[in-house]
Amino acid sequence: MKFERIYKNITGLSCPIFGIQWNAPAIESDEAKNVILFLEDKRVLFNPSHMEDAGHCALSVIEIRSELTKHLQALPSGSNLASALKRMRRACQAFSNNLGHPKFSSFDPAVQTSILERELFKLREKFGVPVAEVAVAYGLDVDDGLASIIPFNNAENT
Repeated sequence: MKFERIYKNITGLSCPIFGIQWNAPAIESDEAKNVILFLEDKRVLFNPSHMEDAGHCALSVIEIRSELTKHLQALPSGSNLASALKRMRRACQAFSNNLGHPKFSSFDPAVQTSILERELFKLREKFGVPVAEVAVAYGLDVDDGLASIIPFNNAENT
């Protein structure tokens, strides 16, 4: 998905950095690009849930959380990018808490599937807005798979 398409579909997003006069510092724009590139390859964020396995999803989310932490270490704590990454990381923590519960493996397979589907939905919902904010703020294109979780993305605008 192209930056222009993401940008024209965002409504009601308010943040002081979205002015025409603003240019992102080089380090932040590089970090933003690297984060988006990393997330574009994480199927847990956009693959249909019936194609996912709870164990692989849990490991992938742990990897995402670790990568976000690395990027956060290179950013000023008050930056808008850091804020977006922290929200993504909190979503990963919530996913891990719910799917990594000690009793999860003892549940009936149908219950496990239901929990996985619910947690994937929540994870994707919590990632969509920060992904859009980062893409708009830094003028980044987002691959269609990852862009599918952006809540402003709909078939009418293709």
